[in-house]
Amino acid sequence: MCREVLNELTLFSQELQRFLSPQALQQLARKVGFVQRTSKYQAKDLIALCVWLSQKVASTSLTQLCSSLESSTGVLISPEGLNQRFNPSAVKLLQHVFTSLLTQKLYTSQSLPHRYVDQFQRIRILDSTTFQLPDMFASTYQGSGGSSHTAGVKIQLEYDLLNGQFLHVHSGPGKENDKTYGSTCLQTVQTGDLCIRDLGYFDLKDLYQMDEEGAYYISRLKLNTRIYLRNPNPEYYKNGKVNTY
Repeated sequence: MCREVLNELTLFSQELQRFLSPQALQQLARKVGFVQRTSKYQAKDLIALCVWLSQKVASTSLTQLCSSLESSTGVLISPEGLNQRFNPSAVKLLQHVFTSLLTQKLYTSQSLPHRYVDQFQRIRILDSTTFQLPDMFASTYQGSGGSSHTAGVKIQLEYDLLNGQFLHVHSGPGKENDKTYGSTCLQTVQTGDLCIRDLGYFDLKDLYQMDEEGAYYISRLKLNTRIYLRNPNPEYYKNGKVNTY
């Protein structure tokens, strides 16, 4: 393992131990359905396996993963048993762990001026990230093109900076359009929300809808977009037409 990755994992380990004890992890695992009965394979073992023991969980054989788990934690589980534990509940648990750590980190590292808290109900930040996958996944996760790989995944994340909550988390093919996804998030826009998005999400129809909902928005404008200010006292020609100059 390279030193850079090792340093990142060390920081992650420190944050995990500071905010989530093994008992808290186990309670969270029960909440999301990962643990339903007493078992030797616990939440902390999943975290250890997916974070510290293997950097290539998706490509490492089940037998090798079981061997690494046993040698490092003393937990003995069969390859088939481990395969069954990689399920939707395990994904939910990892998502909740990430959410909890990021939220705690944001709360302890920064505070927003009161003028923002008083003016906005939520500060919604929407962005995406894309990464490549082996070509064998192209039938499910088609890439966006422009690279040597034909497969890719795009993760969409919308975060409320004021309340520390994740509003939307979505993963899909790398070719998915940001603007299309941004429109689907409008169903939850409320009066007093501030929506911050980059140019990839820019859509005039979405801005109109946010304005009608009494929400605010910050976005870059496309180069071919023109902005006009309404003149409350326009000049008129004799024929009744408005002087636009």
